[in-house]
Amino acid sequence: MNLEEKYSIKIEAIPPYSFDLTLHKPAGWWWSTPDEEFKKGKCWSATRFNNQLLGLKLHSTGTPQKPQINCTTYSKKKMDDSEKKLATGMLKRALKTEEDLTDFYKLSQKDPILQDVVKDLYGMHTLGWPELFPALILAVTLQMAPMKRSNQMMDLLIVKYGEKASFDGKTMQYWSSPQTIASKSIRELMANAKLGYRAKNLIEIAKALTQGFPSMDELYAMVPTDAKQKLLSLYGIGGYSSELVMSQMGFPLDSWSAKIFNVLFFGKIPQNPREVIPELKKLAEQRWGDWSGYAFVYILNDLANLSKKVGEDLTKF
Repeated sequence: MNLEEKYSIKIEAIPPYSFDLTLHKPAGWWWSTPDEEFKKGKCWSATRFNNQLLGLKLHSTGTPQKPQINCTTYSKKKMDDSEKKLATGMLKRALKTEEDLTDFYKLSQKDPILQDVVKDLYGMHTLGWPELFPALILAVTLQMAPMKRSNQMMDLLIVKYGEKASFDGKTMQYWSSPQTIASKSIRELMANAKLGYRAKNLIEIAKALTQGFPSMDELYAMVPTDAKQKLLSLYGIGGYSSELVMSQMGFPLDSWSAKIFNVLFFGKIPQNPREVIPELKKLAEQRWGDWSGYAFVYILNDLANLSKKVGEDLTKF
């Protein structure tokens, strides 16, 4: 789809703010779509807003003391003033430009695990997900699957059911809409996207999203516990998946990450990683409180450097 209508805004961020680390995580995660293009200080991406595709050109400007991002949106139809205001709010939230990390960095100064990590990743913000459905697709495809298998499912979903956005000389694939997935049969998704039991989960989630479920912006406006309960009402979404969707909600451990944090907390690899998850989550909450989700993201994006510190290759898990 060719997107030609342009709307540009300038967004200031609360320092410290690293555009590169926020949009292009060292661990390799994308900001909105796996097909987005990133260059130092620039990112071309896409999202879906008010049921229409938006192309996004994001360019870091300003100074470290006064970070600023130039954002240009590309759409099929011209946006009115109300839509522009909502799109601006969505971008600020998804880019985490109004999030103040002062208290997190104060906490990290006293924490032997985080001290060096925050130096390596200074100014990095967690993922804000412009749109809810892609976050839920990630959460569903990560359930009980190794990363290679999850990537296969996501790749098939985006290629077979996604949409192409063309703008500013770029063309990229973007995720399918909830309406598209809601219209498919379980058998079709199992065959075409290799989803297994997750096909039913994803279809039921897509149906809920087409029936008035809150948007990502609306979830972020809620008290975190209320937003989590709302996500938990979705078919097949449990605590782990909800914490992946919104990082401020908790500490989303699974088997491989439990190994990492057991080494960091106790200096050894657990024999049964799933069995130690409740204890690790409790310790993280006691240690980092409301910043547990941030600690989780920072640590997983600095494993190579942490490995040197603890004398164990944390990247092998």
